[in-house]
Amino acid sequence: MAVDFNDSTSRLEYLGEKLDDLMDGINVNYGKVLMEELVRRLEHTVSDFNDEVKVLINSLKANKPVEDTPKTPGSESDEAVDGGELSEFERRLDELEKSHK
Repeated sequence: MAVDFNDSTSRLEYLGEKLDDLMDGINVNYGKVLMEELVRRLEHTVSDFNDEVKVLINSLKANKPVEDTPKTPGSESDEAVDGGELSEFERRLDELEKSHK
């Protein structure tokens, strides 16, 4: 079964199925209550994590030195900027930004 982890409904269904499998041995009276509490805590944890990642990304953006200043012709740094090459970290950061928009 393919799970689309980008879709929150799909993630919840997947987690629900996996947790149902794990909780088969728990008393019927407590199973639903425990499942609801576990899902609530998981949602809270994921939400907190996403908020922290957003803060970190914004902090990185704010601390990044400005690179839009004009360079003198013939300088070595012009070649890297003009070549459009980004570091691996910058590419991943751009991908994260695009996926959260």
